Amino acid sequence: MPFSPKPLSESPLWLRWVPLIALCAVIAHYFWFLNSHAANIPYQDDISDFVKFVTLVEKAENGWVALEAWFRQYNDHRVGATRLIVYAAYQLEGEMNFHTLTVVANLALPLILFLFYLGIRDMEQRWVYLLVAALLLVNLKHYTLAFMSQAAFAYYFVFLYAFACVYTLHEVNKVKFVVAAVFCFLSSFTLASGQMVWLIGLASLLHQSLLSGRRSLWYPLVWALLAIVMLVVWYWGFTPGKFEIPAEKIRAVLPDYLGDAPLSETLPRYAAFFLAFTGSALINFSALLAEIGGAAMLVLLVYLSLRSLRDDDIRLVLCCWFAVATLAAATVGRALIIAPDNILHARYNLFSVMLLCPLALLTLTRFAIFRTYAVYIAVVLALSYSVSAWHQLEPRLDSNLNARYSLFNKGRYPVAGMPAKAKVIMDEAISEGIYNPPCRPFPCQ
Repeated sequence: MPFSPKPLSESPLWLRWVPLIALCAVIAHYFWFLNSHAANIPYQDDISDFVKFVTLVEKAENGWVALEAWFRQYNDHRVGATRLIVYAAYQLEGEMNFHTLTVVANLALPLILFLFYLGIRDMEQRWVYLLVAALLLVNLKHYTLAFMSQAAFAYYFVFLYAFACVYTLHEVNKVKFVVAAVFCFLSSFTLASGQMVWLIGLASLLHQSLLSGRRSLWYPLVWALLAIVMLVVWYWGFTPGKFEIPAEKIRAVLPDYLGDAPLSETLPRYAAFFLAFTGSALINFSALLAEIGGAAMLVLLVYLSLRSLRDDDIRLVLCCWFAVATLAAATVGRALIIAPDNILHARYNLFSVMLLCPLALLTLTRFAIFRTYAVYIAVVLALSYSVSAWHQLEPRLDSNLNARYSLFNKGRYPVAGMPAKAKVIMDEAISEGIYNPPCRPFPCQ
């Protein structure tokens, strides 16, 4: 007799209350852990971007000078959207507090989960599905990112703004169109890869105009014009390849640097990096296996995308493709700087996780088998993934933070390739009362 999976019970206990309580517990535990470990100690880009920016604004002679500091590029990025949040937090607290900034940056994670909820809220199994996404997203997989406020704002918020744009454009009208454009601008001025969301937004509008036939072609046309305006503004005065670390020091800091290698060497590096990058959320001990995992994720995404072409709601598909676009953009920017093996434990894992989450939701919602008790297999797998991340990476995080505390206790503020300049920036911020360091030795007794 063939196996026939049974549908989930209509009891609200297992469909609503148990997964909802578990979801809240996952998020609460993460923020409890974050709050107890985050410290008011700037690190790396916190210094060369945030502290330097606030100091420049506070010392600006007029509004134009302050505006120039806000718009000034940082490495290969425009980060003005984040700088507005940082300066607002500085004004509210009266000082720069990196504990606060770390917590605020990580708030993007539950907000992203809320966006996912909006896409599945009409489904009976929504809380179970969302629990799976939370277990995949809210853990220490990207621990080197979570406790670096500048990087956390850039990486978390670029996805928050981009996904918010995708969700706002669904069943677009004039008001939603304007709001989505604002999210797009915010994404573009958070991280360079945020510009990719203009293409994803265009795909959404073309889908609604050409395939669904529900919206006028004026929407994608105006959207394309706005994208051109954004590109002109974004690249005004922009210097490609500009880094805070002097070029002559890059090779000493990053021994895998291949910036001047021939094309025959760089193309295989790009391909290997992209696939390992894509699969790094699944495999963190072998670049080759991560490449295989990345290829499998891409094949699954292509299959699900083709099956979703005629659907009215393709928001999860578009979120997946934005993640792929950011993976590709980051590959172009990073593949020649670091080797594929070095991304398996780094903050860049977030890009892969941001593909894995909507891809998992898309898989769960697409196949009828996951509207049965089989969905709890996905819950168990996601729970195992989360527990493994906590178990493996918490000791590494502790070691990372202890090393940071040790440097702070020695009066050092590390920024790769520019330690002397970093000290000048911090000494000025402390003397101006912009940043008040905690007691030494830290942690304070």
